[in-house]
Amino acid sequence: MDALFTFRDNIRRFYAKNSGIVRPVLKIVCAFSCFFILKLYLGDLAAGLFEPSFMLLFSLLCAFMPWGAITFFAGILTLFAMLETSFVMAGIMLMAMLCIGVLYFGFKPGHGAIIALVCVAFILKIPFAVPMVLGLYLGASAAIPCALGAFMWFMIRYFAENAGDMSRVMDTSVLLSDFSSVVDGFLKDRYMIIVMAAFVLCVLAVSVIKSLSINHAWTIAIACGGGILALLVMVVGAFFEETSLLWDIFGLVASFGIAFVYEFIFFAVDYSGAEKVQFEDDDYYYYVKAIPKIKSEEEDRWS
Repeated sequence: MDALFTFRDNIRRFYAKNSGIVRPVLKIVCAFSCFFILKLYLGDLAAGLFEPSFMLLFSLLCAFMPWGAITFFAGILTLFAMLETSFVMAGIMLMAMLCIGVLYFGFKPGHGAIIALVCVAFILKIPFAVPMVLGLYLGASAAIPCALGAFMWFMIRYFAENAGDMSRVMDTSVLLSDFSSVVDGFLKDRYMIIVMAAFVLCVLAVSVIKSLSINHAWTIAIACGGGILALLVMVVGAFFEETSLLWDIFGLVASFGIAFVYEFIFFAVDYSGAEKVQFEDDDYYYYVKAIPKIKSEEEDRWS
C-alpha cells in the first residue's frame, strides 16, 4: 500500500515543480481527446471542422486559454457538423450555447469545462462519474453545470439519432416542420429531465454527506449520494427508453471506480489518528476534529 502512496506523492511533487509545462500539455491532450471522442460518436455526421488539422489547432489554442475553452471549441465543432445537416438543429444548438454562455457562465465563469466533460462521460458510458467526483471537488456549485452538460449531451444524441430525417432546405414549411419535430422529440424528453434532476441531486447529496463530521464521510457520500441515485435513474430510465442493462451496470461500476480513485488521491486520511481539539478566544469556544492525511514514508521524510 505504501508503494501506491509513494507513487501518488511523486506525481504531486512532479506536478508542483513542472506545472508551467504540465498544465498546457494536459489541456492539449484533454481538448484533442474530447474532440476526437465526439468525432467518433458522430461518425459520418462529423463533417465541417471535424478534421484533424482543425481539432489540433483548437487543441493548441486551448493550451493558452482557460479550461472552459475546451467546451467552447467542442461546441463550435458540433455546431458546424449540425449546420451541414440541418439549419434548424444548428440554430437550436446556437441558441442553447448563447443562453448557457451568457445567462450562466457570463455571471459564474470557471466551470465551463464541465459541460464537455459530461458529454464525453456519456459517450464513454460513465456519466455518473462526473457528478460524483465534482460533488467531492467543487461541492454544490457543480450542480447546475452538470445539469447543463446533460442537456447538451441529449441535444447531441438527438442530432446523431435523427440526422437522417432532417433537412437543409430553406423553405418555411420545411423549417417549421423540422422545428416542430425537434421540439416534440427533444425538449419533451422526460428521460432527459430525469437525468438532469438526478445529476443535480447527486452533486448536492455528495457535497452534503462529505461535509459531515463522520468517519469515511467521502466514501459514504460516493456510495449513497452517487450510487443510489444512479440505480434509481437506471430503473426509472428503463420505462422511458430501451437501454442495455449490462452497459449500465458496467458504467456504474466504472463510475464508482473513478470516484474512489479520486478519493484515494485527494482524501486518503487515517481515522485512527483523529484528534479532537478544544480552545477559546474572547468571543467563541472552538471544537475542532483533526484527521491526519495518509502520506508515504518518503513523503514523511520530505516533510
